[in-house]
Amino acid sequence: MKPSKTPRFVHLLILLIAALLTAVPAVSGSKETVTGKTLIIAYSRTGKSMLVAQTLKTQLDADLLEVRDLKDRSGALGYISAGYDAFFDRHTSIAIEPQNADVTPYENIIIVSPIWNWKLSTPIHTFIDQNRFDGKQIIMVTTGNNDIRKYERYDDRAPFLKRFFRDYIRGKSHAVRSSVTARGGYFLKHYHVETLEVPEHEIITKAARHSEHIRNDFSLTVAARERRDAELLRIAGTAELKK
Repeated sequence: MKPSKTPRFVHLLILLIAALLTAVPAVSGSKETVTGKTLIIAYSRTGKSMLVAQTLKTQLDADLLEVRDLKDRSGALGYISAGYDAFFDRHTSIAIEPQNADVTPYENIIIVSPIWNWKLSTPIHTFIDQNRFDGKQIIMVTTGNNDIRKYERYDDRAPFLKRFFRDYIRGKSHAVRSSVTARGGYFLKHYHVETLEVPEHEIITKAARHSEHIRNDFSLTVAARERRDAELLRIAGTAELKK
């Protein structure tokens, strides 16, 4: 008995399915490609923030600019002066290096800073106020002894002290966003790495985990880019009206 022939339309169907499968790119396990060049601007008093910055640099193939505070912040006195300057929103009393930076070649900027008294470190605060970030996408990465995100889960039924810290931290976070947008930047997101008694390898792991989210944040679709540009124009128009 001769084997039955496969109908012609079945052959055509198989070829069609094969062609479709070939044309569809595999997406499983793929990474987003960051749109544009990325610059990391970082200050570190103890070295932990720089460890985070170096990890992000490696993971995102970014350039790194270290901000150096010419005021001595070492030891216990340095720790006290850091908290004092941050509390009163003071610029560093001597100088920072560099004071200005050309960010023109970059579309994406990551600012890495330790938290001093629930605020950005004074050197980074000074650097932001002395530079422009017009049209740049900004992501803030902070480090500190506390998990500043833990208070976000408390609602208005929480005990007074927890609500107080929640609102206080929200206010400081809003101030950070405002400082960046006031200098022309488009604030995307804020990430935090808790570092108190955390081994270096765990800090690196946390920073690497954040890098994947940051990669996606910087990978804009055309539609998202258009929305961003429209928002930048709106911010610029609002600032012009206030003059």
